[in-house]
Amino acid sequence: MSSPSITLDQFYHQFPKADLHYHLLGGVRLKTMLAFADKYHVELSEFDAKCYYRAHQGQTGIAKGGIEALTLLYQLMREPEDYIRVLIEVAEDAHACGVRYIETFWNPSDTELTYQQVTEALAKAIDCVEQKMGLIIRLIPSINREKSPEVAVELVEQMITFPHPYVLGLGIDYKEHQAPVEHFWKAYSLAKQHDLKLTAHCSEFGLHWRNVETGIELINVDRIDHGYTIIDNPALTEKYAQQGIPFTVIPSNTFYYKKWPDHRDWAEKHPIRDMAKAGLNIIPCTDDWHIHNTTSANCYRVMVEDFGFDLTSLRHMMINSIEASWAPQHVKTRWLTEWALAFDSLRSCLSEQPVITEAQLIKYRR
Repeated sequence: MSSPSITLDQFYHQFPKADLHYHLLGGVRLKTMLAFADKYHVELSEFDAKCYYRAHQGQTGIAKGGIEALTLLYQLMREPEDYIRVLIEVAEDAHACGVRYIETFWNPSDTELTYQQVTEALAKAIDCVEQKMGLIIRLIPSINREKSPEVAVELVEQMITFPHPYVLGLGIDYKEHQAPVEHFWKAYSLAKQHDLKLTAHCSEFGLHWRNVETGIELINVDRIDHGYTIIDNPALTEKYAQQGIPFTVIPSNTFYYKKWPDHRDWAEKHPIRDMAKAGLNIIPCTDDWHIHNTTSANCYRVMVEDFGFDLTSLRHMMINSIEASWAPQHVKTRWLTEWALAFDSLRSCLSEQPVITEAQLIKYRR
């Protein structure tokens, strides 16, 4: 008996995925933000809240940055149950899109609660999610690079003082314009000494490729988040392609979204295409799910319909995401088999194929 056919949209939603670049508070639903404001009697109108969400900015005419939204949300989340609610809702949304594993960023230096309180609340929610949905979530506490390097060291000291098996490594985010990753070398060095994995947002806003080089060569990160301008240095691009350095890339990245609002320009101009052509190890991720008005399913759809990757390329990216994750090796080995079989089975049931012109097509076979 043959399996029932599925549409491309169903395929994008159902095949297994890992999201290695997900900001926890970027996944807060609009109604949840408003509920927190009401709970703590903070004046926040629905109009003002919508300004932080790309889906509603056509109504408001105002586009506030995602970083501003994260700052406000940290101020609105004042009790452990707030973090539990957010993580469970994040899991519900991700589960509906076939996501099976998430590594999520959060910024301990910005919270109203202590590091230990938030970690314990998130761990409680993680256990609940895994039991109910089978979705695994792990944590990457992250440096707010707009604060001092000393604050970053204090964060790592907290991670060491209150270790937790769900906390896998250290990240860094927020605007890097005046805060390149090398400013925070002490925090990264301390984390490395205690066997924590390392990743860093580098060259996110069209900034110079040297930020990527510094992250890899000086800080010795395991992954790069964003890293788009590395393609401006062909020699380094080739080197990092050969080394297989993972780059978590974001189709909905705000800088390029604003630069080329017409998605038809992406197939020719977007650096993600050039990164793939150069053989870099790219992994599509969502970044800020609700703030960016995207989903994991949409993320992979965009890779096909706007960038021109074929479905076999998506399979390679899925494999990349498993191998670049910080899950235990025995778990990754199992996923490599199970997820590939699930992908192939779903693909065989497709009732349609994506329409990609020969000029647009990329066959990514890293």
